[in-house]
Amino acid sequence: MIDIQSTTTPDDLAIASTLVKIFPVHFSRTFSMQNLGPYDPTAESGSDYFRKAFFYRGETAAIEFRRAEESVEVRAFGNSSETLLEETIRGLHQDDLYSSFATEDSGVWRLHRMLPGLRLLRVPWLYDMTCSAILQQRVRTVDAMREWRRIAQRWGAPGPLGLRAFPSAEMLARVAQFELQALGIDAQRSRTLLRFAQESRFLPLKTAMTFAELRSRLLRISGIGPWTTESVLGYGAGDADAAIPGDLHLPHLVSYALAGEPEGSDERMMELLEPFRGHRFRIIRLLYASRLVVPRG
Repeated sequence: MIDIQSTTTPDDLAIASTLVKIFPVHFSRTFSMQNLGPYDPTAESGSDYFRKAFFYRGETAAIEFRRAEESVEVRAFGNSSETLLEETIRGLHQDDLYSSFATEDSGVWRLHRMLPGLRLLRVPWLYDMTCSAILQQRVRTVDAMREWRRIAQRWGAPGPLGLRAFPSAEMLARVAQFELQALGIDAQRSRTLLRFAQESRFLPLKTAMTFAELRSRLLRISGIGPWTTESVLGYGAGDADAAIPGDLHLPHLVSYALAGEPEGSDERMMELLEPFRGHRFRIIRLLYASRLVVPRG
């Protein structure tokens, strides 16, 4: 039984809150990929908090995580705040295998000890995570950030906590493809984004889905391949073993970090990650968090 405290803001916005025992948690490392860039209007983060606005059950809502000694205070805002809070807590209770991680690789183990508190969480905004991943397909991250911001500002809606919610599937599905392309989004990503929005109107992604169910659902959509799917599974669903193929930079990072090889391929990356099966996404996150620079040839 979750001990939920319910209240309202002065403008009658419902709030539900509780404490969740998760320790250690390093907020910057854990939530670093939950907002698409520093100017993401849908999210706000700091060293001891993270806030995210999104559509939930057809209405704008928000979740706030805040450090509370050796626990995390979780607050849900919106008309369905108690239901949203319960769903969020179930995702946080998913075992991210943090405490059971062990390896004989001294370099990786040292990195894990040097970067404590990097947790892999299942979040209730899987729709947003998927839209974000689609926008990042085959483009520079800075371009995807700009496109995400423009879509949120043009078709999104004001949300709690002064944030803005990315447009819901119903809203986005009504946008014409040429309007997305006018924002600089190429035809392929525009089509994929609209296909995903259209399908999500009837078959939304749910936090209760297993990793296998999420993979199957995403891979059925034309334009969504393994890179997008594994990104969503790792960053959104907290799959500690998600391995992201087809990335431009990741194979070089993994190959250099684990084998001292400045150039890598998907095949070599998967080979090097195989001894860490069960924790491959954790290794990827640790390497990104290390800010290791791969020398250019």
